[in-house]
Amino acid sequence: MGKYYLITSGTTGWFPNPARCDVADNINGPYRNMGNPCVGPYAGQTFIGQSTFVLPVQDMEDAYIFMADRWIPTDLKNSRYIWLPIQFDDAGNILIRWINEWNLDYFKKP
Repeated sequence: MGKYYLITSGTTGWFPNPARCDVADNINGPYRNMGNPCVGPYAGQTFIGQSTFVLPVQDMEDAYIFMADRWIPTDLKNSRYIWLPIQFDDAGNILIRWINEWNLDYFKKP
């Protein structure tokens, strides 16, 4: 795609905030804010998580997994991770939709 994307999110203490996506044509910028890429329940809180990494899927073109930490401050041993597929729309915008269950077949082109 020839673009550089940066997905971030902050926290207020232990409490998650909305994600933010920025894009640039050059890794050094300038970057343009594209807003929150998350869609679905708790999208305004990055699905109750904090972005941590984007994992490229090996041997699949334009296939990436959004990864986030989900901390439970009152029960840290049960804190979990969020892994969701990243979608690109026709305009090159990133969408991260909440999906309860999915597998790598999600990325297969029809």
